[in-house]
Amino acid sequence: MIPNKRFKLTRQAMLLATISAAFPISGYAAAGRVDFAIGNVESVAANGTRRPLNKGAEINAGETISTATGARAQVRFADGGFVSLQPGTQFRVDEFNFQNKTDGQEKGFFSLLKGGFRAVTGIIGRANKQTYRVKTSVATIGIRGTGYNMALRDDGLFVNVGEGAISLTNNAGLLVVAAGGSAFVADLNTPPIPTNLQPYTPPTGLQEPTFTVADQRDESGNLTIVDPIVAPSLASGPGYVMANAYTATEGTSADLKTDVTATFSTTSQLTAFTWNPDGLVTVDLGSATVPFSVTDGIIGWGRWVGDMTVAFSPLTNATFDYVIGIPTAAMPTTGTATYSLIGYTSPTSTDGSTGYSVNGSLAVDFAATSAQVGVDMTVANTTDSYGINGLASIAAGASTFNGFISTTATNGCFSGCSASINGFFAGANASRAGLSYSIFGTGSSGFDSIQGVAAFARD
Repeated sequence: MIPNKRFKLTRQAMLLATISAAFPISGYAAAGRVDFAIGNVESVAANGTRRPLNKGAEINAGETISTATGARAQVRFADGGFVSLQPGTQFRVDEFNFQNKTDGQEKGFFSLLKGGFRAVTGIIGRANKQTYRVKTSVATIGIRGTGYNMALRDDGLFVNVGEGAISLTNNAGLLVVAAGGSAFVADLNTPPIPTNLQPYTPPTGLQEPTFTVADQRDESGNLTIVDPIVAPSLASGPGYVMANAYTATEGTSADLKTDVTATFSTTSQLTAFTWNPDGLVTVDLGSATVPFSVTDGIIGWGRWVGDMTVAFSPLTNATFDYVIGIPTAAMPTTGTATYSLIGYTSPTSTDGSTGYSVNGSLAVDFAATSAQVGVDMTVANTTDSYGINGLASIAAGASTFNGFISTTATNGCFSGCSASINGFFAGANASRAGLSYSIFGTGSSGFDSIQGVAAFARD
């Protein structure tokens, strides 16, 4: 392990040295510099003062970079990241701080007011993801060490990830988009959705003579006709499997339901389901609402909030999270695979604590004699962190798995925590996985729990 740590430190030191050469610390406090500017590119300060931007011009926090019709610009920031702005773009540097170190004081906060850009992130955000974000009118983007495209169009926000991953968050939910994936957000109150629409992605070289991103423009910089965004959907009917977790006045639970008949709205929101454990049981929304619902057409996940009807008795004041899909019919029985997180519901704690995020991956051994699902997840907020690291069991050829995994914690555990995991594989060749979890033993008394669901895609 020591050589790996030394290698990482050496790479960071080399990167810092490169940045220092490009941006000498002595007497230099600007956020970045213009690599190139083609056409009418200008900066608008917070007080409204305008100045033209040419190659070498400094960019400071609080300035908005504006590219006119047919104009383009590329800005390199002091931490080594850069953005290439397409025609008709307004990009603001809200806050920026980098002193050639990652001590928690570094910060790169930006806003895309209109248009689009391609970005490759620098050091900011790699050690602490909370130090980098891009805000738009419909969603906020967070990063996990990333190269990505984004465009704010008349019909919403489009993003495409070249490497790493981004998170899209708005009033309706959160979606993680991994490398090679794309997503669309219609407005602030509509959940982000994956999409198969793949825009042209510019070359990976830092200096690009031309730039094209999600919305295509002609040589004059005007919008051209683009393919419509078609949301993937799930069809109502039998044959589903669902992992769920809930917190309600009546108690908490996290489990797996098979042979589920699901009812979806026209926007793929789950509105009711029936399954047959020891007798037919029907659950419907009742007076609850669906504030968050996402699907990629293979797997879907979402949340119900309120009073639900379960058989003949309600669940009151409930937060019900689910992940659902058609189970894989012919499971692999040999080989291994890894799965990356593509989305989750915000974890719910019975002690009322909030602000939790989820990170994680799965490592699966499909071998007939030792089929196992390695779970590596972290559920954390600013004060507490829970690590779910262990094995869940899957029978040879089966599409479902479960496990009871000891959980490590930084604060939050009274006398040790553990997590119950219930999950399934969906799609051809087990291309997706979904699971519910419940972490027991949390809180100051050890009688609280944290529940949620997560969805994964095979790498």
